[in-house]
Amino acid sequence: MARDLVIGVDLGGTNVRSAVVGDGGVISHHVKLSVSGSTSADEVIDHIVACVGQTMASCGRERVRGVGVGTPGLIIEETGTIVFAPNVPGWTDLPLKSLLEQRLDLPVMIENDANAAAIGEHWVGGGAGYKHLVCITLGTGVGGAIIINNQVWRGANGAGGEVGHTTVIENGVLCGCGAPGCLEAYASAPAIARQAREALHTDEESVLRTMCGGDPGQITSAMVSQAAQAGDAVALAVMHRAGTLLGVAVASLTNLLNPEIFVIGGGVINAGDLIFDPIQHEIEKRAYKWSASILKVVPARLGDDAGIIGAARYFVISD
Repeated sequence: MARDLVIGVDLGGTNVRSAVVGDGGVISHHVKLSVSGSTSADEVIDHIVACVGQTMASCGRERVRGVGVGTPGLIIEETGTIVFAPNVPGWTDLPLKSLLEQRLDLPVMIENDANAAAIGEHWVGGGAGYKHLVCITLGTGVGGAIIINNQVWRGANGAGGEVGHTTVIENGVLCGCGAPGCLEAYASAPAIARQAREALHTDEESVLRTMCGGDPGQITSAMVSQAAQAGDAVALAVMHRAGTLLGVAVASLTNLLNPEIFVIGGGVINAGDLIFDPIQHEIEKRAYKWSASILKVVPARLGDDAGIIGAARYFVISD
């Protein structure tokens, strides 16, 4: 029987997801398992193997020719080694490719999760048909990936594309990476919620007080987006600031890289024009006009499946 199937895997901080990815990026045989509470690399790997095993059980193991894995962290592409991933236990100097190949007895390809999402969007998503793009994901952090001339740009030692750690405020809020004023500290989902909580320390009225049941610690970025869309002044100000600083970063990257398109994904984009309008305003204000004249900024199309689809791309032979 021909080995005509490829499995893509997306590892996150809460869940690991796997699915068969076919020609054209169509997915099937989807499985999701929790990795929350894992305390070691071995435990996380066990969950990955179990997840892939369930997908193979449903599609036929004998048909699988390879497994692509998207994972957080800095990766040595040639060896599939995780140098470091701050939010995955034990993900330090970990030869993940060889370990999974031993466990699965199949070829394995390891890719950074942000790069995998960008590859998916470039293949069959919002960036399809473009040679030069930047993909930004607004979620728990601000992920970034750069594709130039249809190839992922990885930088000198694999750390390229860290859009979330572009400085947008001199001496700003300390980011989780340890540097002040990073984009991630203002435009990620937790950062939006934090800024809303800070705003509620004033006496200004806001529907957010009711939405969080009087406990600002319960505020989420989704609440802020919902309140902003209802016209709440506090929420509107927070969303506008996040979109503006994102636009500052996008304009700078436009001047630096001259891409054709930015594909922006993650839960925060559910705010729609509240995010995209300030981005466009900053591009018009700051970007070199010749570069901006060809630029498009669009929402991602693949949602949570982007990482699975992109991780599998290496093994998918035809388009």
